[in-house]
Amino acid sequence: MTNTIPLKGEAQQCRKIVVLSVARLLGQAIRSIHEETSVSSLFV
Repeated sequence: MTNTIPLKGEAQQCRKIVVLSVARLLGQAIRSIHEETSVSSLFV
């Protein structure tokens, strides 16, 4: 999962769920938009 939605209750205790940060991806997307470069290259 990503950290865009907080986990509740039992899901927080489940060892099979790994939460990944999307901060770097969002930052790169914002930079690409600001610099008017391709955003699609982030998803390849």
